[in-house]
Amino acid sequence: MNARWALIVAVIFCACSASDAETTASDPLSSGDAVPVVTADSTRSDSEISRPEPPEPVEIPVSGSVVDPEDSPFVINGPASVIESCTSIEPGVAEFELAAGGAVRTVRIFMPETVIADPVPTVLSWHGLGSNGAEQAAYSGYETVAEQEGFAVVHVTAVPVAGTAYLSWELAQIDRPDHDDLAFVDALIDTLVADWCADPARIYSTGMSNGGWFTSELVCHRSMRIAAAVSVAGTSHSETCDPERAVPYMAFHGTDDEVVPFAGGDTLLATVFDAPGFFDQVVPDEFAEFAADAGCDLDPTRTEETAEVIRYDYTGCVDDVPRTFYELPGSGHTWPNSPWAYPGSGTATDVDATVDGWAFMSQHSL
Repeated sequence: MNARWALIVAVIFCACSASDAETTASDPLSSGDAVPVVTADSTRSDSEISRPEPPEPVEIPVSGSVVDPEDSPFVINGPASVIESCTSIEPGVAEFELAAGGAVRTVRIFMPETVIADPVPTVLSWHGLGSNGAEQAAYSGYETVAEQEGFAVVHVTAVPVAGTAYLSWELAQIDRPDHDDLAFVDALIDTLVADWCADPARIYSTGMSNGGWFTSELVCHRSMRIAAAVSVAGTSHSETCDPERAVPYMAFHGTDDEVVPFAGGDTLLATVFDAPGFFDQVVPDEFAEFAADAGCDLDPTRTEETAEVIRYDYTGCVDDVPRTFYELPGSGHTWPNSPWAYPGSGTATDVDATVDGWAFMSQHSL
């Protein structure tokens, strides 16, 4: 493995090998304990947020009675939640496995000490290629912000690309015939609403890299279930994109991204996917196609906020839905202002994909 490929792999994996021992000791996903299995047959405003240390993960059991399969589209193997009020859910991290769309995936859900509303606004945060839900939670710092702002956040671990060990999300351009990730999202949202007090009108999607592409996929094909969305280091508009409504959408991408090139082009990541031409996509052009879907003026307002942040706002969109793209000069394949960012890492710190992403999404509902 040459030095450049080693660097790319390290970035894709979000430098997640750091502090593995500490993570294993404190994180329920690494504990090896059994978790409940849920099987499905179905194919909130701007604020300043500080960044203290994330709350210690707490593994809590899912309690309640078993759901009769005849009374629900979900077959429950093990106990299921019966929620009378959001205040009855214990705060902290819980986990379960959800079988839907042809595969079983681990779901990590974080509930804050005090929720902002009943039912609870809920963010779905999707990891990048080769990462997992727990690493995405740490890399984005979303659980810290969720604690401060009073919303729930969910991190799911994907299943591998066939024939590889790389965990990834299915896209229209990269079909996975062995399972259906969109069907999984439907089952996940239904489960979160039924068992975890999620507000069906305020389900949001965000993600890193492959998870950013998957968020694009939800904007295209689950627009009636996602209230707003933010993609980071991965935005793709497929030819099949046909949203039923214009989803408020924002994206971040670094100009020095070697994994998902800003202007398209060769990347060793292409060896993982059998998708000729996929990485030739020019990222701002892909986002502009989403603006076109919403009938926006395709000459966005350009604002140079800082030396490392250029913001493009599309106006005139249907129902005044916002479409905003952040160009990050000098930034690489990273999560802007990640808690794991360090000097010289090529991570923009003048904008925050978590704090600013939540402030953007939380303004919208279905």
